[in-house]
Amino acid sequence: MRIHYFNPDTDLALACNGGHYIAPEQVRGMARDLALLPLWYAEPGEKVWLADGNAVPYASQMSDLFNLQVEAVSGADAMRMGEVEMLPWGWNPAVRHFFLKQGVGVDSLPSADWIETYRVLASRQTSVSLLKRVPADALYCGEAEVLGSVDDCRVYAGRHREGVVFKAPWSSSGKGLCWCRGEFSVAAGWCGRVLREQGAVVASPIYDKVEDFAMEFVINSWGAVVFEGYSLFATDGRGRYLGNRVLSSAAFEEYMSRYVSVEGLHALRRRLISLLEVYAEAGYRGCLGVDMMVCRAEGGFRIHPMVEVNLRMNMGIVALRLAERVLASDLSGHFRIEHYPSPSALQEAAGRRQLESPPVVKGGRLVGGCLPLVPVTAESRCVALLEVD
Repeated sequence: MRIHYFNPDTDLALACNGGHYIAPEQVRGMARDLALLPLWYAEPGEKVWLADGNAVPYASQMSDLFNLQVEAVSGADAMRMGEVEMLPWGWNPAVRHFFLKQGVGVDSLPSADWIETYRVLASRQTSVSLLKRVPADALYCGEAEVLGSVDDCRVYAGRHREGVVFKAPWSSSGKGLCWCRGEFSVAAGWCGRVLREQGAVVASPIYDKVEDFAMEFVINSWGAVVFEGYSLFATDGRGRYLGNRVLSSAAFEEYMSRYVSVEGLHALRRRLISLLEVYAEAGYRGCLGVDMMVCRAEGGFRIHPMVEVNLRMNMGIVALRLAERVLASDLSGHFRIEHYPSPSALQEAAGRRQLESPPVVKGGRLVGGCLPLVPVTAESRCVALLEVD
């Protein structure tokens, strides 16, 4: 039995690298409110684990409405029923420790040694080494360096007067970034702290970005790297994730043709499949996304082919599954996560949305309106939505 578990703090837990890591309250709240999110990407016959059973009726309703054939289960007993394969959003020492406490057999989980191997693979330092194997040319741009001291960071910033973004080796969704567009002194303290806590800093120039996108892959049980589709997403000015377009691969390629040819995208895809085999050879199996950018350059546009690699489930895969299983095939939409300052603010917004744009479902597909992907409760401050364009 395969059971999914949503732990959006996984990259923060990798940075901490301890079995007793506790996420910040805001992140714990997001995990509670969006616990049902795996319902939309789990395969038929799989299950989604919830800390309590409050969302089980909503899961059943959605599974029936869209013929997902996925069941929500709750309580520790659900993890002890026969042979279980746990599928978290991402692996780290803390989630392994949590599963053990719930009674999952140690033989059903990755070893502590493998988690450490995975931690190294999931670091931005690994993606930097892969980026160096993609030569800059008429189609590609992008560079990154791993730095080991504050002095190294200062020198790097001095070489890139147009601006630098410093990154922690492990962080997620725009966190762990420091934007340095002026004097390095404003970034020196941040770099020093990350160096003490994580041992390195990753640095890149700030590019003239036009679009954020990704290519999504799965390394299957045979170790083959399989292309799943594209992800067109939005971030704010600090690099924090805002949401995804939900559209077919054909529609994505048509949209991107204003910047790069379809043949160019396909060539990059083939190149990446070869590069990503390093993860398969190290034993990783599962989803991964390669974040990219379209950047303005002299004479037109270039692709930054590997801003970073998300070696886990990610929102791009969620958007792909929504396009495949939920949204009507001839439509496009937006998938987004909304955060509210209080439960009452979310409930007010949800009520207004229900009046102004109720979901319209025909033949098991969303054809209009806005669909909440998780239930809104009296305690919720966060909600996931799919809205038809």
